[in-house]
Amino acid sequence: MDVLAAQPLQSGTQLGLRFTLPDGSLEVDAHGDVAWANSNGQSGVRFIDLPDETCEKLKVWLHANAPELPPEEAEPVSQCKLTDLSLGGCYVATESPFPEHALIDLCLKAGELEIHIDGMVRVMHPATGMGVEFPSRTAAQREAVTNFIEFLSSRPGTMPELLISPRALTADEAEFHSDLPAEEQLEDSLLELLRAAPSMSREEFVNELERQRNPNAVATS
Repeated sequence: MDVLAAQPLQSGTQLGLRFTLPDGSLEVDAHGDVAWANSNGQSGVRFIDLPDETCEKLKVWLHANAPELPPEEAEPVSQCKLTDLSLGGCYVATESPFPEHALIDLCLKAGELEIHIDGMVRVMHPATGMGVEFPSRTAAQREAVTNFIEFLSSRPGTMPELLISPRALTADEAEFHSDLPAEEQLEDSLLELLRAAPSMSREEFVNELERQRNPNAVATS
């Protein structure tokens, strides 16, 4: 559901929800998780553990009242552009980002080649883009990321098609923590930024991302 609050909400916040459908046919008493939030108080809330009976009644009401229903299965987001990339993650510019903590599939297509890699959305900017962390717990996962980067590096000047599809509402955090000893892990400033993003404002994040892209740029007033 879309919510406009008097004060801005924080992404990831859990809320108690109670509302009645416009025709009075159903009162919903549930919990939700803030999937995304704007500074003006607008937020997208994902229901948590909604009872099956309530879900069915909501579906019936939506079918009867919604002018256009979404498809049963989410379509891949195709209007995406990979703007930043490291071994640990990437930033994707898109007008249709997925919620934070969602597990997604990134698919790169070029000619007859096609590569898939999992990712977890670490930061989401509505109508702008999302920062995605790659899994790194096992050697196979790290190899998949390496192949993903080599695939891009081997085709300078080409524009492979990037498709992003949802896999789960919440990724398994354990899959995104490397089992390598700390001294063997490579420094990854982009990954560190993605993990720090929840404690930063959007402006702070964008400024730091731009600084990483242009480390030699001199700020001017």
